Amino acid sequence: MDKIIKTGEKTGIKVEEYKGVISLSAQNVVGDKNYAVWAMYQKGKGEFQEKSWPVKVTLGNKDNVINVLREIAAAVGIESQDVPF
Repeated sequence: MDKIIKTGEKTGIKVEEYKGVISLSAQNVVGDKNYAVWAMYQKGKGEFQEKSWPVKVTLGNKDNVINVLREIAAAVGIESQDVPF
C-alpha cells in the first residue's frame, strides 16, 4: 500500500500501512527519489531520545481513516461534500 504523494516541489508524504494501522510519514523529494524525514523526539525538558525516528502521523485503522480525513478537511474549511471520490 505504500504510496508517495508529492505536496510541494521538494516535499511529500508517504501513506503506509503496518499491522492494519494507516500512517503518513514526511518525505523529502530529490529528483525521482524520496527520503524519509527523521527527527529525535523529546523525552524531557531539554532531553532528547538517543535514536532518530521517522516523522509520522498515525491516522488509525481503515475504518477510522475516512473520519480523520473528513475532520482535517473541515478544519481547513473544506466541506466533505466538496471532496470528490
